[in-house]
Amino acid sequence: MLKKVFFVLIISILILSISGCTDEVVEETPVDASVADTIPDDANSLNLMPVDDLPENYEFLGFLEMSSENVEAEYVSVEGIVNGSEGLYKYMDSTDLHINIIEMNSSSSAEEFITQYKAEFKELSSGQRFTEESINGHSTVRILKYVTHGEGQIPRYTYIWNNDKFVFVVGGTTDDHVILSNLAEATGY
Repeated sequence: MLKKVFFVLIISILILSISGCTDEVVEETPVDASVADTIPDDANSLNLMPVDDLPENYEFLGFLEMSSENVEAEYVSVEGIVNGSEGLYKYMDSTDLHINIIEMNSSSSAEEFITQYKAEFKELSSGQRFTEESINGHSTVRILKYVTHGEGQIPRYTYIWNNDKFVFVVGGTTDDHVILSNLAEATGY
């Protein structure tokens, strides 16, 4: 076991030293974050899932397909649900995150999905349940809810928005909404 750990450590050091020696300075063209990418006509919930171009410390673990029945059971039952996918991610090897991309039959049904999902939440006794933000040029809603952990209540956040007929939902086991917004931006949509 010690040999394996030592071998992995040596390989890692070699890779780091080689990459540092061959790195070229390349000027990047700034990207206008206020302009969202247009979803291709042939897109589906699986091929919209970010896999490779993730922020630092985020790791894609895999995905699960979601039937319309799964979507209804997890979120809300509305007309127009086609299917969905759930992308599973890790942040810093300790925080579980997910992106659910739900395909609807039209942009109006996607908007109705979000409206009905938000209606499922009761008002908070103090503070705002819903906060409007902009991610990738889209108006998104950050939803605050509380879960019981040990003997106390801790906040959990969910981001939800649509781009055309696709609804994007980003959530996870963190009380830091910035971790989720960074993953939401990785969708590019």
